[in-house]
Amino acid sequence: MAGQKLSLSGLTSTSLALVDAEGFDALSLSAVAGRLEVGPSALYTHVDGLAGLRYLVAVASTRSLTDRVRDAAIGVSGHKALKSMGHAYRGFAHEHPGRFASTLLPPHGDDGQLSDANESLLGVFTIVYGAMGLAPDADRMAARSCRSAIHGFLTLEHTTGTGAGHDAEYAHMLDALARGLAPGL
Repeated sequence: MAGQKLSLSGLTSTSLALVDAEGFDALSLSAVAGRLEVGPSALYTHVDGLAGLRYLVAVASTRSLTDRVRDAAIGVSGHKALKSMGHAYRGFAHEHPGRFASTLLPPHGDDGQLSDANESLLGVFTIVYGAMGLAPDADRMAARSCRSAIHGFLTLEHTTGTGAGHDAEYAHMLDALARGLAPGL
């Protein structure tokens, strides 16, 4: 990359690779700059310091998670769709723990990219619940509850480590969510 113009996509992919390899806490301007063979000041063309770099990774990670969950819902419906989406969500968290950690970052008040990415993820759940016959307000409430439960479980698992019983606990939670949030379907 030395001598080449730094692009936003190059910065993003390098940052994601670093986070995948070393974790979200390892993300720094100097670490990314070193991988790109540029000085840290070159990154300021695209991000506003470390906070901006972390935000960039959070947006990209949330979009990737959304794609993964959306792809899991294609071709299935109802409870099967919810379980498939739940397994895709957990698969992403396990395969990309650094990226998953970045999804815990709160949105910036002055930039809606992360809010929009989170809204897109919630929208996937909303569509599935709507297709299950829930009314518009009820499908959004069910979607928010389901996503909150899944994300909460995975956050606890991420911070405490995956234990021997977690697979069964997660399956139980997905079954309970499917039964409780859309009873009779």
